[in-house]
Amino acid sequence: MTPLPGADRVFSRRRLLQTGGLTVSLGALLAACGDDDDSGSTATTAAAGSTAVAATTAASTTEAPATSAAAATTAAPVEGASLAAADNATIGEEILVDSAGMTVYLFVPDGTSTTSAVPDGIKANWPPVTVTGDPVAGPGLDAALLTVSAQPDGAQQLAYNGHLLYLFTGDAAPGDANGQALGDVWYVLSPAGEQIG
Repeated sequence: MTPLPGADRVFSRRRLLQTGGLTVSLGALLAACGDDDDSGSTATTAAAGSTAVAATTAASTTEAPATSAAAATTAAPVEGASLAAADNATIGEEILVDSAGMTVYLFVPDGTSTTSAVPDGIKANWPPVTVTGDPVAGPGLDAALLTVSAQPDGAQQLAYNGHLLYLFTGDAAPGDANGQALGDVWYVLSPAGEQIG
């Protein structure tokens, strides 16, 4: 059977388009899964078998859901406060925010320990909320619940109601709460210092 004239070119174009589409799709997938850490490793150094750490690692390396600017309204940060309470439209209630108005989170495996249990492989995605000097509680917060815990790396990490506090690099602006419930181990806190969710 003799191929139709030009059939080779049609087949070649089709293959080129399929290969190009696959390359673009693969590139987009890799970009979404990549991290900003220059070390090239996202593996945790925690002991094998810890499902919470595995879930946290998987959740922190996936792209966070986008939050619409209109839905994520948060009150302006309180001048001079290390920690404040702000209404959050995404969560639907008042939550804790840092001095810049960014959402803060607790890490469930920390419990009420004064030492962070965040695995090294994901620390870049979940930096601690730190302070220099004495912390200041914003209006509506209990100053007696606001403490500072010295970490092994020298950071002075804020804690509220016994929970060490963290930011999430997937939150771009005040009002974002893209880290909420990631891996079932990262949660925002109420002004009473309780886990929400």
